[in-house]
Amino acid sequence: MIVILKQQAPQQSIERLEADIRAKGLDIHRSDGSSTTILGLVGDTSKVDIEQLEQNEIVDAVRRVSEPYKLVNRKFHSDDS
Repeated sequence: MIVILKQQAPQQSIERLEADIRAKGLDIHRSDGSSTTILGLVGDTSKVDIEQLEQNEIVDAVRRVSEPYKLVNRKFHSDDS
């Protein structure tokens, strides 16, 4: 899952959001661009409430990268069981 932050988000607000995410047992890969910061969430993101993240004042968008339930998905296991 990736969290795209709004342009020029304050550093203190970003650190607070990162602490909240880490408290849920996830790691973060942070990418700082010239005007936007992207947080890549690593771990079991199936329990993350996307709507709650999107309500944060510094969050611009949240995107799920991998599908939940990928172990039972046809993309992962194409044969009938």
